[in-house]
Amino acid sequence: MEVRTIIAPTDFSDVSNNAAHYAAKMAEDVNAQLILLHVMELPLTVTEFPVTEAVFDEISMEDELKRLKSELLKETKGKIKIHVTNILGSVEYELKEICNIEKPFAVVMGTHTHGTLERFFLGSTTVYSTRHLECPVLIVPEGAAYKPIRKVGLASDMKYIYSVPLNQIESVLNAFGASLDVFHVNRKPKNIQKDSVESILLKQRLLALNPRFSTINDEDVEHGVEALAKKSDTDLIVVIPRSHRFLHKAQSSEFIFRSSLPVMAIHESKFVEEEINV
Repeated sequence: MEVRTIIAPTDFSDVSNNAAHYAAKMAEDVNAQLILLHVMELPLTVTEFPVTEAVFDEISMEDELKRLKSELLKETKGKIKIHVTNILGSVEYELKEICNIEKPFAVVMGTHTHGTLERFFLGSTTVYSTRHLECPVLIVPEGAAYKPIRKVGLASDMKYIYSVPLNQIESVLNAFGASLDVFHVNRKPKNIQKDSVESILLKQRLLALNPRFSTINDEDVEHGVEALAKKSDTDLIVVIPRSHRFLHKAQSSEFIFRSSLPVMAIHESKFVEEEINV
């Protein structure tokens, strides 16, 4: 049986610890090992001062990692393997490096509710990760507890059909044993029809996954996606940042902070055929 890897970065805040607990239960569910990652960031003036244990309190961080590992092993009854990594450097760089090496099933990160951002997770690092990490990044809302993921909702704008990462979406569905819904929000109701070229192409591309399609009219795309997800009893929302441009506009990048459901960002396929853009 395939053993997957899940990476949970932590800064030991309540929010990141909650995400680590979520990641551990998810690891148990999908037969994965878990890597707890803490990065001790260099201060801006590091070139002016020697880097010492006194500056970064490395021993304390190691103890925190061991404590968190112990909690998670107890919660999962020792059913998963947990590794701890404590690195000195830049969070974004080190996270990308470990992902390049481990090729994880997902990186699981925590976030506060909208308007209460704090520490490295909740600002640039989360948005950076969803934009730049090649592996799926799962964002856990504040206080969310893991429950088995049986219904996945893919947010689609019915554009860039051939860039939809079919293999990764299928991998996620298979890992969870989940079904797929495709959500489309019409900001201008006359733009997309049921039998439009885009709709037919997407249905054909996703045919093997046997998806169910749902559409709603709403000027606020994120609000529309949430409404469809609630109606479908969705457990996880999947977005494709480059295709859907959720994270390319300032007002839309906060979707991951606003969502009441876990959101997984999966990058578009690198193989993109010439497409029809209407």
